[in-house]
Amino acid sequence: MLLSLALLTISFRESSGGPLHRLQGYGSAATRPFQVVADRVARPFEDGYGWIRGVLRAKDENKKLNQELESLRQQRAKQKNAEADAARLGALLRYEHSARFPQDYLKVNAEVMTPATGAFEQTIVIAAGQNRDIRVNDPVVVGDGLVGRISQAGPTTSKVTLVSDPSFAASARDLQSKTGAEGIVQHPATGSDVLTLDNVKVDQDVNVGDSIITSGWRRADLSSLYPRGISIGRVTSTYQNDVDPDKQIQVEPSVDFSSLDAVIVLIQKNRQVGGA
Repeated sequence: MLLSLALLTISFRESSGGPLHRLQGYGSAATRPFQVVADRVARPFEDGYGWIRGVLRAKDENKKLNQELESLRQQRAKQKNAEADAARLGALLRYEHSARFPQDYLKVNAEVMTPATGAFEQTIVIAAGQNRDIRVNDPVVVGDGLVGRISQAGPTTSKVTLVSDPSFAASARDLQSKTGAEGIVQHPATGSDVLTLDNVKVDQDVNVGDSIITSGWRRADLSSLYPRGISIGRVTSTYQNDVDPDKQIQVEPSVDFSSLDAVIVLIQKNRQVGGA
């Protein structure tokens, strides 16, 4: 150490052409080849380290970008769902204030808690019951048309049997028929999504594209469960032969039962509140 300090002191004090500076130059020249070799050997490792670090940084950035993209997708999906819900609720409000809404009925808006249960029993459960004066056989509708009827009324929830259920039936008529064709709309229980309009005689005028609505008949002592003029569906096919006295008519429902999230229960204005 003393020798090193002495050499450093002499080196600082002597001129650039002194013996120690010349010796230092000779030493640098002698070790340069080894430095070049060391640099060449170390460079691939340095490049590899830099490449690995770049890959890891790119993976981290890609992960962050994917997380941000997924967050944006979820936000967009929520926005679309909110827009769809607002559109459906807006359609209900427009229907309630339109001339098509039956004037002899009050409305109870209810959220759909469970969707249609299956092919053998087409029912939904709504978040309203006896607490809203809902009773068995009350009609259930949306802006597009007839949904079904209340089949069970609990304290705060109710079960709705849909038009697409095999046990459902409603008297109906053809809105465009020149002969006033009327019949019974029901589900054929064959697994098909379409309905049938039965009991229509072959001499009645029914065409593809005609609108089928509830007939809403009334008598002195009896009346239909459903008010007149509620849309049920559209005629998609008709068939008749010389043997069967009735036409075979298929009807596509107006309502998409798979997308129900809110419905309107119709309550007659003149019935006693809380009565039997």
